[in-house]
Amino acid sequence: MTFTELSIADLEDPEALLLKAFFTPSDVSQAAGRAYLARLDRLEAEGDWPVTRAAAETQLVSIREWGQIPITDRYAMLKGIYQPTLIVHGTKDVVVDVANAVVLEENLSDAILLMLPDASHGAQSQYSDVFLANAKLFLGS
Repeated sequence: MTFTELSIADLEDPEALLLKAFFTPSDVSQAAGRAYLARLDRLEAEGDWPVTRAAAETQLVSIREWGQIPITDRYAMLKGIYQPTLIVHGTKDVVVDVANAVVLEENLSDAILLMLPDASHGAQSQYSDVFLANAKLFLGS
């Protein structure tokens, strides 16, 4: 599955969608996905509100609209961003192509790219310890 193939019908089974889109098919990645789902369940049990279908549909429409590529100067706005940026990306992301992370790193003036192996769109959840350590280093710099 790629992001452009994602449809509203895929939202019928949100757990299967999350495991498919955010985690790779490898046993290690799927185990991380199941652990992530368990953390989400725990948050919900503690009073955190789950994402509604209406919110997910709205987000999908907004992301597709925002992601339309301008005809000219497609990366021009990135050159004007000077804020330090930590880009975290999985090497096997099926939602946002890896090339986009590289484009960000190349076009943002102060960016660090952290690529996590055998990870899809949920890279920061699959490698939560690695992500947290890098985020702390980044924020401390």
